[in-house]
Amino acid sequence: MKQLSKMMLAAVASVAFAATAFAWDFSASGSSTASFNSTSTKASKDATNTVASGGVSSSGSSLSLASAHTDGAKSVSMSYVLDWDGNLDETITVSGSDTVGAWTASGSVSYNRDRPGCYATDNGTAASTAATAGCAGQTGEDTTAVTVTDGTMTITLGDASHLSSQNVSSGSAAAGAVSFDSADDDASVGAFVGGFEGVSLGYAISDTMSATVAYQKSTGTDDACGAGEAYDSEGASYGTTATGLGFNGTFGIIALGVTICNATTADVGTSAASPASNSTATSTMGVGVTLDLGDIKPFLSFGTYLGVGSVSKSGAAYAGNEVGLTYALGADTVVAYIGSVAEIDTTASVAGEAITKSGMELGYNTTVGPASLGIGYGTQTHAQTGGATDGYSMSDIEVALTYGF
Repeated sequence: MKQLSKMMLAAVASVAFAATAFAWDFSASGSSTASFNSTSTKASKDATNTVASGGVSSSGSSLSLASAHTDGAKSVSMSYVLDWDGNLDETITVSGSDTVGAWTASGSVSYNRDRPGCYATDNGTAASTAATAGCAGQTGEDTTAVTVTDGTMTITLGDASHLSSQNVSSGSAAAGAVSFDSADDDASVGAFVGGFEGVSLGYAISDTMSATVAYQKSTGTDDACGAGEAYDSEGASYGTTATGLGFNGTFGIIALGVTICNATTADVGTSAASPASNSTATSTMGVGVTLDLGDIKPFLSFGTYLGVGSVSKSGAAYAGNEVGLTYALGADTVVAYIGSVAEIDTTASVAGEAITKSGMELGYNTTVGPASLGIGYGTQTHAQTGGATDGYSMSDIEVALTYGF
């Protein structure tokens, strides 16, 4: 009898475990892209040759395995993603949410098990060795954020994209779009912001308007408002403080978004008897406007950024705008884009001379059965008096066929 009871208990436990396991929904996804492009590039106005490049290429992106489970008001999801962006990214993410009364809390944890390989002395000895795959990966604990909301008020604390850049532009398959700080952040035109350690409060003013206030307090100096840099030789004893404001509203056919963020660095005195006077002040603003005219949807994105060191007086300034429209032709879409960015970097080799980058794209997007087809033409030019790339020009024709599965 005792043995039978144990067998029955084991059977019940197995059934309960199986029921819980089967309550999870599993999925797998990825995409394949094959493309053809023809590009012509002239390095500068003094270059004697225009270089032609291109051909057929292909890529597979974001092999993803996902699973989700819901138990009443509580839900949990897990994903495993393999992707390539110069090295192999292997990312495992678990996120969840739970509702009690009117409030819902959510959070996530994610680890990127990179496979960048080892080079030279990365094997832990002084001897130079050949590259060994898989020697490095994520080196610290994941940073994350916790969000609580009642549908009207949303509070986010931690490392998150607290503010929007407000970029609302659309582009084509071709390479013609311009960006801020293309050598580093390669950020879309708008507010020069990103993820940072801070706190934000979002409030739904009405069904068509919302506002967000954000505060940053972090130990880094290269993430002012999530993107700005330090220009005054700040060291490890410095930190960053920032405040930002965002607004989004819909007024009839017009949707408007505005973000403003200001930041400063300061010596917190952790490694010196008296704090140093070095500091950097940054400010950024982004505006996005779209019009809903039915099948035609014009857009405008605008942004500025200024960062200056108080002692060195060096820094950078960006200003840019993008205009265009999307035109729906049934299930197909035509895209037109014109953009321009001016950048001044007083730490660069041509200090104080602005470089102006202008870009244009025309695109057509349609479907071929279950696959999507994008056809685009884009151009880009650079102008900088005395700069090495003054007179740079590029034109690109691209056809991309993508199948998501």
